[in-house]
Amino acid sequence: MNTAAVPGPAPSAARLPWALGLAGLLVNADSRAIAPIIPAIAAALHTKPSLAALLVSAYSVPYGLFQLVYGPLADGIGKVRTICAALCLFALGTFGCGLVGTFSALFVLRVVTGMFAAGIIPTTLAYIGDRFARADRPRAIAFFMSLSTTGQAMGLVIGGLSAEFVSYKVLFWLLGAAGVPVAAALLREVRRERRVAGAGAQEVLPVRPEASASSPLVSRYKALLFSRRTLVVYFLVFFEGLVFYGGFTYLGVYGVASLHLSYLAMGLLTALYSAGAFLGSRTITRALGRIGTLRMPLAGATAMAGGFALVFAVHHVAALAAGFVVLGWGYSYCHSTLQTLATELLPGGRATALSVFAFSLFLGSGLGPALFGGLLDMGFLRALFAVAAAGMLVLGAISRLLLAPYADASASAPPPSASGSGEVSAVR
Repeated sequence: MNTAAVPGPAPSAARLPWALGLAGLLVNADSRAIAPIIPAIAAALHTKPSLAALLVSAYSVPYGLFQLVYGPLADGIGKVRTICAALCLFALGTFGCGLVGTFSALFVLRVVTGMFAAGIIPTTLAYIGDRFARADRPRAIAFFMSLSTTGQAMGLVIGGLSAEFVSYKVLFWLLGAAGVPVAAALLREVRRERRVAGAGAQEVLPVRPEASASSPLVSRYKALLFSRRTLVVYFLVFFEGLVFYGGFTYLGVYGVASLHLSYLAMGLLTALYSAGAFLGSRTITRALGRIGTLRMPLAGATAMAGGFALVFAVHHVAALAAGFVVLGWGYSYCHSTLQTLATELLPGGRATALSVFAFSLFLGSGLGPALFGGLLDMGFLRALFAVAAAGMLVLGAISRLLLAPYADASASAPPPSASGSGEVSAVR
């Protein structure tokens, strides 16, 4: 494939990063907005909050499982086509969530929506890796992630407003309807690529040689799953998702039931998590230089433990607000570092390595709310956050112990970026 000289992007292609970023925004808004309005959903559907919280698992588990599907699919039919098809079906499923009136129907539609949402953000990151050279890639990823992170805060606020003044269903209607113009923009890009292909051009934009994996898919999975290092990284991100989402999901229930906050107030407070994550992304490079890559998960997990402990120890809205900020900050440190380590596992098959990484994260985040919901049913709502704090301390200790053998390799590798686009050696 010739990548030495390629034509510049057409005017329509210049709009593609915005369309991709908006697609990521919608997915993040949809996935994050549920937690603070679980009490509203439970009341509207006449079910208990611990059962309504399973809607988080209904979305997260298929989101993680289908990561293993979309990587090979995107390699076969094209990344933009995969994103476009997934977004159309995601929009339909999300809009449908606002039409049903029973918990079982909403649960099924959340499963379906999670299946299609899985094809958008990871495929977009892989597409950015193909389209942009290393020097330009961090800026492109930062642009995409800034829009995606904005979606988290936006979804939380819209969800809170909808639940407080109208109905939680409005959230789903707005997000589903917003997917239509974004999907239309992606469809225009697909047609443009077809026209270019019909004119005889082989490539519109440069694609890095390593973007096409040279080894069969089964061989790539074997290389990953028979490596101690990959199993360590995947276990850590699974444990992170299990504990973090197990506690985070019920912060909305705590705010409404114990602090007597409105759904709007909970949406605004939960948006502080995104502010904390943003602050973490702005300081992670400096922190990496001071404490080193392999200590970052310990630092992040310790911060998250502090956030949960603060909510447990101080029964006040100010403590809840501060807890959200600290949780966002800590999650940024811990998860960004684990994601960077995942990009180092298999340079010839990064999409495969990251698909298993995402699968592990969302498997944990799907199981966490179900497990922690048992504590809620037993009446231990605040104690639930103490358990989450203890779990985070365990995560930090385990990460320090399991990552210690790789200190030498990490020291000789290029420093990771906050965007998770590190380029280093293969599975060891």
